[in-house]
Amino acid sequence: MTEAEEKAYVQGARRAALTMLQHCAGELGYGTRESEHARWIVEREEAVQRLRDLCREFGDNDWPENMHLGDVIDKHLGEYLRDAKTGRGR
Repeated sequence: MTEAEEKAYVQGARRAALTMLQHCAGELGYGTRESEHARWIVEREEAVQRLRDLCREFGDNDWPENMHLGDVIDKHLGEYLRDAKTGRGR
C-alpha cells in the first residue's frame, strides 16, 4: 500500500467511525449535554476532513489529525494561499 493509499484508508476509517458515533449517540438516547459533546467531535472531524481536501489542493497535508485547527489553517494552508496571492509560490 502506498503512503497516499494508507492516508486515504485512515481517513475513510475515521469517517466511518464518525458516522457510527452520530448514529449511536442518537440510538442510545443520550441527553443534551452528552449529545453536545458528540456534536463537537463530529464538527471537528468534519472540519478536519474539509481542511484535508483544501490542503490537498492548495497546501500540504503534513499535519497530524490532532493538530490545533488554527495552526493547520495558518501553517499548512494559509502560507500557500498567501504565497499564491503575492506570486511567490513554493
